[in-house]
Amino acid sequence: MELRHLKSFKFVAEHLNFTKAAQQLNFTQPAVTAQIQTLEQELKRELFIRIGKKTFLTPEGEILKTYADQLFSIVEEIQSSFAELSNSSESVTIAAGESYCTNYFPYVISEYLKLYPHVQIKLISCKRDEVIKGVESKKYDIGIISGELSKNGFSNIVIAEEDIVLVASKDLYDNYPEDQLLTKFPLIKYRDDGYYESMIEKYLRQLKLSQQNVIEFGSLDGIKKAVLNNIGVGLGTNGCIKKEISNGDLIPILVTNKKVKIKTSIISLKEKENLVIIQSFINLIQKNWNSISTIG
Repeated sequence: MELRHLKSFKFVAEHLNFTKAAQQLNFTQPAVTAQIQTLEQELKRELFIRIGKKTFLTPEGEILKTYADQLFSIVEEIQSSFAELSNSSESVTIAAGESYCTNYFPYVISEYLKLYPHVQIKLISCKRDEVIKGVESKKYDIGIISGELSKNGFSNIVIAEEDIVLVASKDLYDNYPEDQLLTKFPLIKYRDDGYYESMIEKYLRQLKLSQQNVIEFGSLDGIKKAVLNNIGVGLGTNGCIKKEISNGDLIPILVTNKKVKIKTSIISLKEKENLVIIQSFINLIQKNWNSISTIG
């Protein structure tokens, strides 16, 4: 069933006149008649009936008209949404932690601009609490946070779950037994007062680690670089350091089957869910997030 045949049917059904429908469509009347006949053959139903000089819809034609009206209403919405994206000079403001901004968003933004080059994008690096407050106050359109957010008026979509891992550089791992690494070298971890910190503490308790000599960094990238420079052993997520683990520069230590996972979520206000500009960006993040290889 072709859309053009349905369109011709819709016009004939509205006018109940093949000549008027043909004029509206800028077709010849025989062409419109042929399209309706093709449609009737496909459906194996008669759609119009002539009584005297007047044309009427059959019961089957009435049913098809109802669905055709709905279909072309959806088509108009699609075309309107496409036009909004193509012509929009609006901006989307995204807030996320530094590591998310550094490791993920260069790729995400690049892909988005290929599809919607007219949309202006603002990327703000800030802490989790600031992301939530900014989205709530409408300062930011989209937020990326560690953990989840259950709060009235918010939409929360979990896009990743990553294991917390304890790692050492290859140099340290090759020269010291695992049980000596934490006694001879400091533990390097992320400085945070919220969800991420609570998961780190849970991980340390699970491993029964009590480390007095601690160095805290404000970014996961800082931790990674410090560990690679043999300053100490570091706590991070396998997503952030998967490249370094894969090529052997960083080695997981004290590996356990009891995993502690860090979730990553997209948050936005529910009232903005129907905005095409925002929803298209959220969809792109969901589609690509876990396939992005973070850059060291």
